[in-house]
Amino acid sequence: FMITKDIRKEVSETNAKSQVATVKNLILTETKEENIYWELYAEKGSYDSKAGNVILENAMGNFYNSENEVVLSFKSNLGTYNEQTKAIVLRGDALIVAHDGSSIKSDEIVYNNKREDITARGNVVVNRNQELISTADSAHFDRELTFFEISGNTKTNIFSKNGTDTQKLVNQAEEQ
Repeated sequence: FMITKDIRKEVSETNAKSQVATVKNLILTETKEENIYWELYAEKGSYDSKAGNVILENAMGNFYNSENEVVLSFKSNLGTYNEQTKAIVLRGDALIVAHDGSSIKSDEIVYNNKREDITARGNVVVNRNQELISTADSAHFDRELTFFEISGNTKTNIFSKNGTDTQKLVNQAEEQ
C-alpha cells in the first residue's frame, strides 16, 4: 500500500519566507550566561516565521535571577513574543507577581527585554503587599518592580501594617 507519494512538502521561495506552525503545550526558554533567564509555557502557540512572532494562548512563566531563583511570575490569556525585539506582550487579564508578593494586574503588560523594563496599560492595579494599592490608566516599572511610575487617571491607597487606612489617619491628624 502507498499512503502518500511523497511525505516531504515542496517549499517554494515564497513559502520559505513565511512558514506558520501551531503547537500545543509550548515551552519557550531564554538563557543568559548559561542560566535560565526566563521561561514561558502556553497551552497553545503558533509561530509566524515572516513576522518572527510567537502567539501564545493561556500563557504563564517565570523570570529567574543568577542563582536560578524565581523573581517574577506572570500569566495572561494571550501573549506574544517577538524574536527581533525580544519583547513579551501579555494581554487579557494579565498578571505579574514579584518574589516579594507585589503584583501588577492590567489589560496589557509589555516586557521590553532590550531595556529590561515593564509597561502596563489599561485598568492597571499595583498592589504592594496590601500596604499600597494604586490604580491607573498606565504604569512603568523596572524589572524587579522596585520602582514604578503611574499615569493617567490614578488613585493610591496606603495602609498601615495593622490594616488601618493611612489616608484616614492623615485626615484625622489634620483635623486635630
